[in-house]
Amino acid sequence: MESYPAVNHPPAPASATDDQDILNIDGHMHGPMSGFIKKYFGHFHYVHQDGLLEIQAAGRIGGRCAVPSTAPSSDNFLPWFSDYVSREADGARGSWHLSCDNVAPEHEGTDDGARLLLTMPASQASNVQTRWDHVQVIGQFYQNRVCYQDGLLRLCRSAHEVFASQPTRLFLHGFYIRGSLIELWVFDRSGLYCSDMFDIQKDFVQFLSVILSYQWMTDQELGKINIIKTDKDGSYIILGRVGMPSLGKLYLKSQPIASREDLVGSGTTCYRARTPDSERWNHVLKFKWRWARERPEDKLLKLAKERCVWGAISLDHYEEVESTANLRRGLRWGTHRKFSGKGKGDIEEKRQEVTCNADGLVEYTEETDNFFQNRILACIVTSPVGRPLHTFQSLLELLQVFRDDIKCHRSLYYDAKILHQDISPGNMIILDGQDEGNPKGILIDLDSAIELAEGLETELDIVGTRPFMAIGVLKSECHTYRHDLESFLYVFLWTIITNHTENPPETSKLRQWSNGNWNKLAVRKSLDMDQNGFQTLLGEFTPEFHSLKPLAESLRQILFPLQAGVIWTGTDGSVEATDKLYDGMIRAFEEAIAFESGGRI
Repeated sequence: MESYPAVNHPPAPASATDDQDILNIDGHMHGPMSGFIKKYFGHFHYVHQDGLLEIQAAGRIGGRCAVPSTAPSSDNFLPWFSDYVSREADGARGSWHLSCDNVAPEHEGTDDGARLLLTMPASQASNVQTRWDHVQVIGQFYQNRVCYQDGLLRLCRSAHEVFASQPTRLFLHGFYIRGSLIELWVFDRSGLYCSDMFDIQKDFVQFLSVILSYQWMTDQELGKINIIKTDKDGSYIILGRVGMPSLGKLYLKSQPIASREDLVGSGTTCYRARTPDSERWNHVLKFKWRWARERPEDKLLKLAKERCVWGAISLDHYEEVESTANLRRGLRWGTHRKFSGKGKGDIEEKRQEVTCNADGLVEYTEETDNFFQNRILACIVTSPVGRPLHTFQSLLELLQVFRDDIKCHRSLYYDAKILHQDISPGNMIILDGQDEGNPKGILIDLDSAIELAEGLETELDIVGTRPFMAIGVLKSECHTYRHDLESFLYVFLWTIITNHTENPPETSKLRQWSNGNWNKLAVRKSLDMDQNGFQTLLGEFTPEFHSLKPLAESLRQILFPLQAGVIWTGTDGSVEATDKLYDGMIRAFEEAIAFESGGRI
């Protein structure tokens, strides 16, 4: 069985809005899917006779269970299920565990929901807390009174926990029961999709067949890929790719140094890694489900190295493991769905329903213009290894890192003709033990980068990390070097105000940089970069950072000159203007470095 490094995660969000922001499922749902049952359960053969249900696969009997004379009602489903699966689990690969939801949505008077989790290896102990890295199938049950959207979000939250704890997982089975109605679901990094709904009361044998099949599925059928293993020295991965020198065996440190929260999306998770003959963690291993339309990161990393970019990271290994298009082969796709944008009164009326609507997903969602986006699981190993930006140990170090990151960006832009497009705290690292003249900080992650020659031919997608996107990018303008330099200012402010943590204080204006649509964010940032709004941001600097206020104001004036009394957010692409902007920002940091070096830090 695959063993994953331990991962600590923050508590699950309590509101539906927070859920949707983190899970990123809206516009990535599909169903009901024709052929769903055939694809995932069609290779099983079921024999129902003499009160027994037998499951066969590959010509072998996988499992056998008794079929009760009557199906359980929704009122007694949970005690029945708990008793039934404990009695009929002999020889099964996994065991079911039930837990009541411990956080009730504010709009529900009572919370009769429960999680049903299939874990492997099988364990009969009921008093042991379930580990998400052992969960292989997720279920969500409600006796009756639940808004469809709320219950589905609960199921998605469980999926989020599983994928976060199992970063190389390919897909995940799940089911959603409301009363006696059940939908079967599959989650992957491109989205989630469901079967036709059926009634447990009317199709009881089919329900038992599904539950029994889950317990007898192989790792491959469950969506697992066993590339991370464990020996006496820890978790490791074996790397190998035809035509590329391989590092072979790499040990992974237990805690990731970075991870993305989205359920649907890249699922990026990074670990420090080392070779068996070294005690030093000299490499970074990254798992990422890249969008198939994006240029593979290895091509740009090689290009940066070939063109001698100052501070370029080294590509040590790259391979592609799987794609969601391949995982979904055999299913037909149309447009995806999102939760209906109905008025508050309509939603509250739905939440008061006692009976469950048999239309499920279609009733509570509407079609979008979104089509399936294929994602490819890539494994990338790079060096050197650095520290996260928020771990800076002095103001001097912080200033040096920002100066050198801007230098790195300039070299990437001028020497390699590459535009980074995603300047954010997670893509800036601190390097220790650097000699004079070598960068104290470098830019990483060229996932979103483009070659300038290609940029003229690509569609105008909004690219970046939301809180740090430039105003022009939020307005859907063509991404330019100046937008990345503007992002450096936002990261600088964020790093100071968050003060060695990763999130701003509850009362910070920076909290608003993550909320709202693109247009609202553009307006909000324009107001914050104006003179009055910026002074409010500077007011959030704690005393130890007061000496950096003049630098922040200087950077604002360099990036946002006034034109007719209004800050200008456009880009002058001439060579003279480009040099002037880079030189001005680097010089501002050099002057601040000189000041900090001459005084007490």
